[in-house]
Amino acid sequence: MKSIYSNLYKVKSTILLFIMVLSFRLVNAQSSTIQTDVPALKEVYAGDFYIGCLLSYVHIGFANDPYVPGQSNIVDPNGGYLIKYHMNSMSPGNWMKSVNIVDISGSATAYNNASTQFEKDSIDVHPRVKFNGNIIAQLNWAKRQGFTFRGHTLVWHTQHPGTAFFRTGYNSNGERLSKEKMTERMDNYIKEVIRIIHDGWPGLLSAMDVVNEAVKDDGTDRTESEWYITFGDSSYIMKAFEFTRKWTEYYDETQMKLYYNDYNTHIPAKADGIVRICKPIYEAGYLDGIGMQDHDQYNSPTAEQWITSYEKFEPICDEISVTELDVKPSTDSATRWATQANQYAALIKCFVERSYFSGRGKIISVSKDGLNDKWAFVTNASLWDAQNQCKPAFYEVVKVGINYNALDSLISITDTLSENKYTIESWELLMTSLSKAQYAMNRNYSYTVSAGDSLENAKNNLDLAIRSLVVSSNNVNEYEIPIPEQFILSQNYPNPFNPTTTIGYQLPISGYSTLKVYNLLGQEVATIFEGIQSAGNYSVTFDASGLTGGIYLYQLKAGNFVENKKFILLK
Repeated sequence: MKSIYSNLYKVKSTILLFIMVLSFRLVNAQSSTIQTDVPALKEVYAGDFYIGCLLSYVHIGFANDPYVPGQSNIVDPNGGYLIKYHMNSMSPGNWMKSVNIVDISGSATAYNNASTQFEKDSIDVHPRVKFNGNIIAQLNWAKRQGFTFRGHTLVWHTQHPGTAFFRTGYNSNGERLSKEKMTERMDNYIKEVIRIIHDGWPGLLSAMDVVNEAVKDDGTDRTESEWYITFGDSSYIMKAFEFTRKWTEYYDETQMKLYYNDYNTHIPAKADGIVRICKPIYEAGYLDGIGMQDHDQYNSPTAEQWITSYEKFEPICDEISVTELDVKPSTDSATRWATQANQYAALIKCFVERSYFSGRGKIISVSKDGLNDKWAFVTNASLWDAQNQCKPAFYEVVKVGINYNALDSLISITDTLSENKYTIESWELLMTSLSKAQYAMNRNYSYTVSAGDSLENAKNNLDLAIRSLVVSSNNVNEYEIPIPEQFILSQNYPNPFNPTTTIGYQLPISGYSTLKVYNLLGQEVATIFEGIQSAGNYSVTFDASGLTGGIYLYQLKAGNFVENKKFILLK
């Protein structure tokens, strides 16, 4: 009798080696500046979503960055290295909000200096907009690093330039603008923002939070908002999206997806209120995505609460982003870091099983709030401490990403196996391990249990069960292997991998075949095999040492058969 690995797949135990190497790296993390001997989050989740952060230039700038007039001094000299190592996306903290980009003083001066009523009327609906040194420096930095950028935010009930923005002459003592005049002012304000972005950083922004926090926790409108008061109702929300869509199309910035963004989205009444205002905007063709801020507690929201809101939002948008993730720890000094880590893992598991790039859902971006435990909206709520060193929560998040995807690949392998080919004992072991693996994949976790450990254990046990499968001597002898009945390209294993992985495939007929690797632009980057092959089962080991980390496609072509599958290379 022979094992399945020696007969059909000949899969090497590379995943065990990879996990051993990973464990060594995690144990031997360096203690100064930032840790580069740990997996980069952007590579762990390359097949799932963008990994980003919401912060300001002062947290991420480099000492040798080109100076921008008006920029502030860098507060953490290592912050930029931390973000560059782990992230591929970012959002600004406060510097793109209207309070910082609408030049109220300049607009009021221009209005007062106008010599005719015609000029005054024109200036009154054309506010001056200018970006300060910090937002310019941050956009420049993101462009140099090859990041994607999420804009934040155009219309908000707070952090706007004050009541003067809603009054004649940009004067807080002026008459409140009519709904019609404020609509014109909003239109031209949004136009200027999009124009400035297009002129300075064309194509950089992947998303824009058009409207932020327009719904109260009880699901009702924020009627105290200057926008609501001036418009007389919540129609300003639809108008903001309509104008942003108009100007992104005009300036050919259509890659910029338009978002509604809010916090406490796990509260049922609030989620219902968000659906109430966003559904008609989505149906009108103006809204693309919903941002779930996720400023969370160590014990809230539960996975079930988060999923319930996700399922409410999923039908009324094309994509969803987690925009300001953090987890505030408990006050119990004995357990606070463990429960924080478990809560992070419970939520991340919800995200990864609904990730956009994997095809499992609509989560396209996960952005943590702030830089570290010091420089953030909520202190001590980050994945990194004040010295940029990895906390237990970081390692939990890494374990979830690696083990969830590895377990997903293993379960896919079991789908290709036939019970009648193996001994009863080895098949029963596989079925037991598979059942436990599916439970670990499908269950929800909480702050009281480690999702990372559960997924890792399930993955290890299923891996062992697959490797322990024994072909029955009644079905396959030492010298005869049955000819496959159909073309099959199996999912590679392990996946993600670094630097080697095994790919299995079946050919029912002899002939010319190719097995090649392509990047996401469709460019061929490697040929694994090309030539004549006899009908049979094949297993090849691919060494990706010469490639950069990321997502790739591997393609089998034989006769009229063509199939592609995706794999993830971690570096």
